[in-house]
Amino acid sequence: MQGWTEGYVGGIGYIHAFYRELSPALLSFALTLRGWRPPMDLAGSFACAEIGCGHGVSSAVLAGCHPDARFEAVDFNPGHIAGAQRLAAEAGLGNAAFLEESFADYAHAGGQNGTKDLDIVTLHGVWSWVSAENRAILVDLLKRRLKPGGLVFVSYNALPGTLAYMPLRRVLVEHCADRTGPLPERIEEAVAFASRLTALNAGWFAQADALPARLDSLKRKSPNYIAHEYLNRDWTAFYHADVARELAAAKLDFAGPAVPMEQMDELSLPPDALPLLAEARDPAYRETLRDLLTNRAFRRDLFVKGAERLTAAERRDRLRAIRFALLVLPDDLPEMVLAPVGRVPLPQDLHGPLAEALAAGTPTLGELAALPALARHGEEAVLRALMILTSLALVAPALPEAGQAARALQADRFNAAILERNRRDDTLDTLASPVLGSGVAVSRLEALFLLALRSGVDPAATAWETLSADGLALSRDGVRLDGEEANLVELRARFDRFTRLRLPTLRRLGVA
Repeated sequence: MQGWTEGYVGGIGYIHAFYRELSPALLSFALTLRGWRPPMDLAGSFACAEIGCGHGVSSAVLAGCHPDARFEAVDFNPGHIAGAQRLAAEAGLGNAAFLEESFADYAHAGGQNGTKDLDIVTLHGVWSWVSAENRAILVDLLKRRLKPGGLVFVSYNALPGTLAYMPLRRVLVEHCADRTGPLPERIEEAVAFASRLTALNAGWFAQADALPARLDSLKRKSPNYIAHEYLNRDWTAFYHADVARELAAAKLDFAGPAVPMEQMDELSLPPDALPLLAEARDPAYRETLRDLLTNRAFRRDLFVKGAERLTAAERRDRLRAIRFALLVLPDDLPEMVLAPVGRVPLPQDLHGPLAEALAAGTPTLGELAALPALARHGEEAVLRALMILTSLALVAPALPEAGQAARALQADRFNAAILERNRRDDTLDTLASPVLGSGVAVSRLEALFLLALRSGVDPAATAWETLSADGLALSRDGVRLDGEEANLVELRARFDRFTRLRLPTLRRLGVA
């Protein structure tokens, strides 16, 4: 953790992950819900920067969906950027730049003659993992580069919810520092040691009710994830008010939560809490009180730089024009969801017809609300159902139809590269959807099936050739299958299920 890393964990790469909350269509939907004018034309050109991009998977996928937009992804880890640049070359992404730069270098590099050139800046998790000095540089970056009306997405470890895990993080840091050897092994030892401490049920451990579940979750995470999430020298949890006041120096105002479901008070707070919140005059104080009442541990916030407010009529018209797509089978929608206020049932006489309509295409909110089976519930009820389902990654806002042909061409090139990568490994599992302008996750087996369909060859044989070369085999009922014949039988059965249950959705989303 010395030298060029400036306290950020080095020597081990971060996980390859796509973060759907960074997708422009979802950001635009969340902003519009709150009555702000989005800064980007989803069917046209805009400029987006991801600061602290890791392996750059999110920016690469989004660039694959938006050929007319420009994406810049910045990370100071040369290993991350080298891999991202190689992926961009393989996928033919001429609209994405992956830059190995510090925050300070990047703040001064763009925008010729001081021109502000960015419509969107995303900071996913970075705010909690860097020093106060680097946060000041980020604020300066936003001053220099973000256009008037521009949008900032920032996520961070939040108080008070993170308080419950801070002692655990300290144990992991100190235990790793107390040992020698490869970092992945030290991380595994630290998690096991924390489990032994928890089993004593003494002192703080006796009061940390959520700790066993958190440790169980960590045992399923890779050392790469744990290293970057917990072991940085700078690791800070924030009250929302402190983040809002730091970003105010860049002329940024809080616009609302990025997760639509978190904009719904009835799912977050008891009714008698709302009058108390109304007593808070400062919006930052009011939002901090929300976190206290929900014990929030992680926030995804939207900030705007002088953005315009929409009139009620503009907001209504913009929302009615948004298309939506179903990401799962209609039968996979839950009958209830878990919210801060508890279990919330999803009325089937609303969600059933809604799922059927979405499974048939990408209707707009206006078209959905006009359907007889949904019209009797009212447009607001349909919108709120979409807000919940969007937050749960069961539905997603879709891009306008304009420009879809060009998006499909670029997405197809990108997806071909991702599928070809799956011949060699399973580190990249997200395809670009020209319908959503976002990513769609696929398993390695699904990727191999799609690759075979593209090539017109036997899917089962193609999958087995790749898996067996890696020393892998399938299992049925928890028992590993031995031999080529048994595995091919299982692969054919799985391909049959894939074509019936999964492939239609992938085709509807434009990734197959």
